[in-house]
Amino acid sequence: MPALPSLASISRFYLFTWLGVIAHVTRFTSRGQYADPGTALWTLATTATYSMFYLLPAIAVGYLTYWLLRRAKGWRYEKSALATALIGMTGLTHVLLFADRLIHDMYGFHINGFVVDLVLTPGGIDSLGATTSTQLTAALIITALLAFQGLAYYWLVARSSTSSRPLPRLLRWRWLALIVLLASMGERVAYAYSTAVNFQPILFASERYPMYLPLRWRSLAAKLGIQEAERPSDGVQVKKGVLNYPLVPLDVDTSVRPPNIVWLVAESLRFDMLDPKIMPQLWDFSQQALRMEKHYSGGNLTQMGVFSMFYGLYGNYWFPMHDARRAPVLMDVMQQRGYQFALHTSQRFTFPAFDKTIFVGMNPNDMHVLFAGTTPAWQRDQQNIKDLLAFVDKRDQSRPFMAYMFFESTHAPYDFPPDTVIAEPYLADLNYLTTDFKGDIKLIKNRYLNASRHVDQQVGRVIEHLRQKKLLDNTVIIVLGDHGEEFMEISRWGHSAEFNRFQTSTPGVIWVPGSKPRVISGITSHLDIPATLMPLLGVRNPPSDYSQGMNLLDPAYHREYAVAADWNRLAYLGEKIKVAFPINATGGAKRDEVTDGNDREIADPVQAKQQISPAIAEMMKNLTRFSRPKG
Repeated sequence: MPALPSLASISRFYLFTWLGVIAHVTRFTSRGQYADPGTALWTLATTATYSMFYLLPAIAVGYLTYWLLRRAKGWRYEKSALATALIGMTGLTHVLLFADRLIHDMYGFHINGFVVDLVLTPGGIDSLGATTSTQLTAALIITALLAFQGLAYYWLVARSSTSSRPLPRLLRWRWLALIVLLASMGERVAYAYSTAVNFQPILFASERYPMYLPLRWRSLAAKLGIQEAERPSDGVQVKKGVLNYPLVPLDVDTSVRPPNIVWLVAESLRFDMLDPKIMPQLWDFSQQALRMEKHYSGGNLTQMGVFSMFYGLYGNYWFPMHDARRAPVLMDVMQQRGYQFALHTSQRFTFPAFDKTIFVGMNPNDMHVLFAGTTPAWQRDQQNIKDLLAFVDKRDQSRPFMAYMFFESTHAPYDFPPDTVIAEPYLADLNYLTTDFKGDIKLIKNRYLNASRHVDQQVGRVIEHLRQKKLLDNTVIIVLGDHGEEFMEISRWGHSAEFNRFQTSTPGVIWVPGSKPRVISGITSHLDIPATLMPLLGVRNPPSDYSQGMNLLDPAYHREYAVAADWNRLAYLGEKIKVAFPINATGGAKRDEVTDGNDREIADPVQAKQQISPAIAEMMKNLTRFSRPKG
C-alpha cells in the first residue's frame, strides 16, 4: 500500500510556496512604499501577512485532503489525490495573483465584480479580443506556474520519507501563526491610525494589495485624543432602492410619423478619429449633419457607454435595470410604434448583458450575432453590414425600422484588411502578455488608425445605400463610439481605467431629416440621445421624466458638464475641471481624482471641487432620482 508523506514535508512545501507568493505580491508594491521607515515596515508586514492570507485556501484544502486520505486507510490513489490537491490549489493561487497583477498593471484595479462578471458571462472572455498568440502565451504561463509547483512537490514532498525530519521550532505552524498574527495586528493598527490622521502613503499603498480589508477606529481614536485629519473625500454611498422608471407614464402622440433609425456604434472609437485623413466618409457626412466636437460617452467601458446612449441615465443605473430586466423606454416606444428591428453585433449581446437590459424585450430572431472564433473582426463587420443592408431592402416598407450595428474592428487587437492600411509600420501581432506597450505604442496605435479607416468604409456603405434607396429623407442616422481609447497620451493603454478625454470622448454625428447642418462645439453626452429621439417618436413628456439628458435639437441646448461611470466610480467632466468619485468604496484612501479640463493635475483640488459644488449636488440627487426607498 502506498504511504502518505509526512506532515513535515507538506509543511515545507507550503513554506516554500509562501515565499513564491511573497515574490508575486512584492510585484504589486511600488518603490515609493519604501521611502520612509514607517511605510516601509508596514509594507513588509502587509506583504508577508497578505501573502499568507492568499495562500490560506490552498493550505486548508491540502490539510483537509491529507486528513480525509488518512481516514480512507490505504486508498490506492491517495498519493495522486494529495498531489492534485496541493499542486492544483497552490498553482491556482499563483495563477490568480499573476492575472490580478496583469489587470492591475494595465487598468489600475484588481480582480473585482466587473472582472468576475466578465469571466462568468458568456462572451466575456471573448470580448477581450485576445489573439491566438496571447491565448497560447497565457496557456504556457499557467502551465509553467503549475509545473513550478509540481517540481516543488516532487522535491519537497514526493521524495521525502514518511518520517522526515521535523521543521525547526520557529517554522512550525503554531509559532509561524503567532508571528503572522502579530505582524498582521501591527499592520492593522498602523492602517487604522493612518485612516484617523489621513496618512496617505499607507492609505494609497493599501490599494495595491488585492482584497485588502480596511480597518477604522474613529471612535477609539477620538477617545484616545487623536485628532482626526480632514479628508478630501469619503466617496459616495448610494443606498439600494426600488426602481422607479420612468417617473410618470409616457404620453405618445401617435399622429406623429416616426422616422426610421439607423444606429451605428463602433467599439473604442475615440473623438479624434473623426478626421478627413482617417475617416473621410464619416467626416464628409458630418458636414451635412449635426456634428458634436466635444462629445462624451456615459462611461469608459462598453457596458456603461452603450447603456447610457439608450437609457439616457448615469451608468450606476445599469445594476437595478439589469436586476429588473428593464428595457429602456426608448425601445418600449419603438415597439409600441410598430418598428421592425435588425440588431447586429460583431461581438456578443450576452457580454455586456445587453440581452438582459437594452434588448431584453426583443424577438431573438431580430438579434444577429456574428462571432465565429478565429474569423477576424473586420470580416464580421463587413458581413454584418451586408446583412443589415439586405434587411433594409427586404423590410416591410409600410412600417418604420430600426437597424443597429456594433462594430468590433476598432477593439484591440484592432483588425483591418490590407486595403485600409493608412498608417505604417504597425505591430504585426498584438500579444497582451509579451508586447512592450510603452515601447511599441506607436505601432499599436497605427493598427487602431487602420481599423478606424475600415469602420469608416463600412459606415460609408450604409450611408451610400440609404442615399441610393432615397431613405435619407425619413431616416435618422446616429454614429457614435461606445467610449474612447487611450494610447498612453496621459497614463495608460486602452480604456476602462481613467476618465480622461481619450478614454471617454467619442465622435458624435447625428443626421435628422429636415435639420440644417450644425456644429455643437461645447460639451455633449451620450445621455442626450434618448431625449433627442423621443420627441421624433411622438413622446410629449419632458426628457426629465425618463432620462438625465437634453434634446440636442433644441436651439437653446447647452450642457455645463457630462457624466461618465465605470463599475464603481462616477465622474464629472467639465470644461475646466474633472472629478471622479468612488461609489460605495470600502477601502484605501477613497480619494476623489481631480484634474483640469485637459486632464492635468490641479494645484488645489479642494478649491476646484468647491467651484462646481452646485453641479456635484445635482449629480448626487440624480444618482437616486429614478429609484425610491425600499419599504
